[in-house]
Amino acid sequence: MATSTLGAAWLVDESDKLNKKKQKRIVKHKKKAWRVTSNVEDVERFLESKRLDERLGAPLEERPSDSLFVVDTKTEADKPVKSEPTRKRKIKEIGPLRCYAILTPNSAVTDPLKKRNRVRLPEERGDPLLRKVMEERRANGKIPTRFLQSMKHHQENVEALAKKKKPERLRTTFDFDLWGDAGDSLMIGDKKVSALDLSDQLKTYTMEKMGKRVYSRPPTMFKKTTGLKPVEYPHPGTSYNPTYQDHQALLKEAYNLETKEIKEEIRTRRRLGPMLKKIPVQRKEEDWWSEMTQGLGDEEEPAKENDEEIPCVRPTRPKTRKQKIRAKALKWQDMRRKKLKEAKKRLLELDRLRSIRREIRKSEELTAKRVEIRKKEKEAKMFKPAMLGRHKYEPPPIEVNLSEEITGTLRGLKTEGHILIDRFKSMQRRNIIEPRVRQTVVYKYKHKVFTKRSHSEPKGLKVGNRNKDKTPVQ
Repeated sequence: MATSTLGAAWLVDESDKLNKKKQKRIVKHKKKAWRVTSNVEDVERFLESKRLDERLGAPLEERPSDSLFVVDTKTEADKPVKSEPTRKRKIKEIGPLRCYAILTPNSAVTDPLKKRNRVRLPEERGDPLLRKVMEERRANGKIPTRFLQSMKHHQENVEALAKKKKPERLRTTFDFDLWGDAGDSLMIGDKKVSALDLSDQLKTYTMEKMGKRVYSRPPTMFKKTTGLKPVEYPHPGTSYNPTYQDHQALLKEAYNLETKEIKEEIRTRRRLGPMLKKIPVQRKEEDWWSEMTQGLGDEEEPAKENDEEIPCVRPTRPKTRKQKIRAKALKWQDMRRKKLKEAKKRLLELDRLRSIRREIRKSEELTAKRVEIRKKEKEAKMFKPAMLGRHKYEPPPIEVNLSEEITGTLRGLKTEGHILIDRFKSMQRRNIIEPRVRQTVVYKYKHKVFTKRSHSEPKGLKVGNRNKDKTPVQ
């Protein structure tokens, strides 16, 4: 019996040893062991409570009673009676957003680092003693030379900015007159409507519906583009019963125009004659062969050129210090010489003041003459057709009847020209429309190609049930 109890005790002891974990061996004299072996929960709890008191402003024992307790002086009768809950859902008041509420500080703790790094202001930088000396000198009117130029430039920039013209506003909304002065209103029309105490939009709408609104127009719209008359008088020689002198003058004018055209055609043919000559086929082949074989026989020439010795080019060396000083001195001498030359020139110009005045007077007279010539050219240009397009204005042919075609009566007169063509050319001459060339539209249709059945070749043999020996025709 005793043996069995001893064995059971031994088994229990062994199982306890197995269940227990083996303790880690920790070095006690290291700082790392403090966190493992020491228990600092009470210290952390105390520090956390202190931090909470700092965030809230002060500890509980130091705070006044008014901030912690409220004395209830109202009786039960004075308290408002709760009304029965209504079915309407009360709209929740929208307070500050959560994203912004997180950023608001909720701590009364001051910044422990009073001298925290920050960007210093310009007056805080630099040595304070040196800054004090500079301020005293500036108060006495002594400014360093390096600051004088910058102060001058600053003043010039300020003046230029003040004189700078403000940019015009972008025309996003056209609430002003495009053709009038800047800021003119669009209220042009009925004076009674304009005088009413209404908005500009309502005034504009009213005048548009009343049909009394007048839109301003650009001044160039009323400017004349030509000095020619809308309807020009015809030549006296074109009459059905003209005088002999008038008819001869018209015939001479038509003759001169025709002669000019013939001479121009002859000149063109003479210039284009060598270019339009017919070259025989044999000569054309010879020319082509000579052009294609050009340079093929000169294969030995490049080899001779390659055999020539290439001259040795010495590499450029950098200038020495002595050479640089000499070049700088020569440059200064040249600049000094030019300045002296300009000074002498100015002194000499003082002695020739009379000749300078004479030159100025002559240049003014020449300018006045040029202005007069330009004025005359502009006036003469008003009686000529302008170049409005890529085509030039071509005057119509002169309408003339020969001597045998004049009958002396309006009924037997042979008509020349067309009234619509005459009006069309008149508008081109007066710069109303641009000169045009009639465009002819040519439609080119693609030829439809198909093979006739009678001309098509048989593609294969068709074998029938009855006539197997016969060759079928497709």
